[in-house]
Amino acid sequence: MSREAVVATPAPMGSSCAGTQAALCSCARSTARLLGAPTVVGAGVGGSAVAYFLQQHFGPQVQLDVFEKGHVGGRLATVTVNKQQYESGGASIHSLNLHMQDFVKVLGECTVAGKSAIFSGEHFVLEETDWYLLNLFRLWWHYGISFLRLQMWVEEVMEKFMRIYKYQAYGYAFSSLEELLRSLGGEAFVNMTRRSVAESLLEVGVTQRFVDDVIAAVLRSSCGQSVLVPAFAGAMSLAGAQGSTWAVEGGNKLVCSGLLKLTKANVIPARVTGVSLHSSGEAWPAGL
Repeated sequence: MSREAVVATPAPMGSSCAGTQAALCSCARSTARLLGAPTVVGAGVGGSAVAYFLQQHFGPQVQLDVFEKGHVGGRLATVTVNKQQYESGGASIHSLNLHMQDFVKVLGECTVAGKSAIFSGEHFVLEETDWYLLNLFRLWWHYGISFLRLQMWVEEVMEKFMRIYKYQAYGYAFSSLEELLRSLGGEAFVNMTRRSVAESLLEVGVTQRFVDDVIAAVLRSSCGQSVLVPAFAGAMSLAGAQGSTWAVEGGNKLVCSGLLKLTKANVIPARVTGVSLHSSGEAWPAGL
């Protein structure tokens, strides 16, 4: 890069991810050192959130450059079928995703509730209804107690992952992904990045049929991945498919474009092929 910059790359987690998306900005540098146009790589939900948090911490005087090779929103996109828009990535947002809740409030966006269904390619295998007990009965009828084992597994992971909000509230950052994961869930979280979500679920008693019918569909709609995705990323995506979920009216991608507009970021349509540290200047990661 031609000038000193802070490079922030979005975290590889589901929306729902996210997941719950988690970008921990380093807040130890002074504003004076950031006047060389901080740079964010990627205009997806992670990148747009990093841009927002940078400006929140260092003030509105900070000008941001955001490089994006494709469209603003990243995997948060919609497709039109029969004049009706459908989420094609990051389809639902979990109520535990506190950052997305805050973003929607700040941007003044409206939220909508949605229903899920499992389509085999020829017919609907299962459709969600407005009655919770009926949904549970249908899941049990089709898949036994696999859905309960899935829920217990995801809740155990999310209970530990929620500690991240306390770290962020106090401005605490981590120098590596492994350090972050160990602080949240010990070696168990680190190991979840080294094995697939399918392997982890089968180990806790979830059936192969449930993995093929339900888990595969959820991962494809939330992050465009298969059941071979690492277990940690899979857990974040699966959290967005159960419990209390919602979406942004008009598409979840509106959060990304809204945050970039709010920060008055300069979106540059270009692909970043590498980041290097020059002896004449200093560059450091501002997020994970």
